[in-house]
Amino acid sequence: MTGKGVLVYGEALVDIVPGRAGHEHETVLGGSGFNTALALARCGAPVAYNVSLSQDGHGQLFVQRLTEEGIDQRFVGICEAPTPSATASLDADGAATYRFSLNGTAFDTAPPAPADLDEFAHLHVTSFGATLGTSGQAALALMRRARAAGLSVSYDLNIRPAVLPALEDVRHAIAERAALCDLLKCSTDDARTLHGTEFGYPLARWLAHGGQLLVTDGEKGGYLLPFRREPMVFPVLAQEVVDTIGAGDSFMGAFLASLWRNGGLGPVMRNLPNELCAAALGFAVVVAAENCAQRGCNPPRLDPPSAHD
Repeated sequence: MTGKGVLVYGEALVDIVPGRAGHEHETVLGGSGFNTALALARCGAPVAYNVSLSQDGHGQLFVQRLTEEGIDQRFVGICEAPTPSATASLDADGAATYRFSLNGTAFDTAPPAPADLDEFAHLHVTSFGATLGTSGQAALALMRRARAAGLSVSYDLNIRPAVLPALEDVRHAIAERAALCDLLKCSTDDARTLHGTEFGYPLARWLAHGGQLLVTDGEKGGYLLPFRREPMVFPVLAQEVVDTIGAGDSFMGAFLASLWRNGGLGPVMRNLPNELCAAALGFAVVVAAENCAQRGCNPPRLDPPSAHD
């Protein structure tokens, strides 16, 4: 276990989700960056969040929740623009699609960058908050600094086509960020959106940078591809699904929390032993499954097991 923590960069927004009986909708705190930081904190890892929040009522709720969860807010900026939102629609299996409202919101304001990264072992950047516009450029600059400072870096694509520019521009932006990563996470849906059904070769090119590739495939589970080693396949735990909101973020936060618990963040991340990878995958599956049994993103409070027991 390392004393150094995790810095998370990515959007915070309110999710407008279908309501329970008698209610048309409910508003819950969300966004990939916020969800991942929440999962990390609930799984026992020290985490700081780098984001711009609104001073409006929703922004104040985010600040309150970050305080309650013990998430470091030193790199949270407060601005006058309103909180961004995402309206979720659920299909029969609980899978969500989103309609976003980002323009003119806090999303357009880059957060204050940490002056010094020495207190962190790892930087995680995620979703369109790390890829798009002013926020995306700030994320890229932070990733470059993290690499130069010796932190390990992960990047979760979390593709949302409705808010991204032309596909070729998105591919270029993602490739630029992927080259700075020790761990790249994507879903098979992400890969198909970017490269169609023949996405194997582009994934192999990302892997050739020397890092690791974590691919999730919905109810089929997924696999971890370590550099120049055999794939590690993981299943999905059978459990009732209320919705899948925040499932990937909960998985990612739990995966990183397990690595933190077992000393797998920082320079060692490029050559993780199989037992650390297996422990992280097994723990992440449990956390993601429990999250899917809740409405919205609500990961459980669980401590990762030691990989050495």
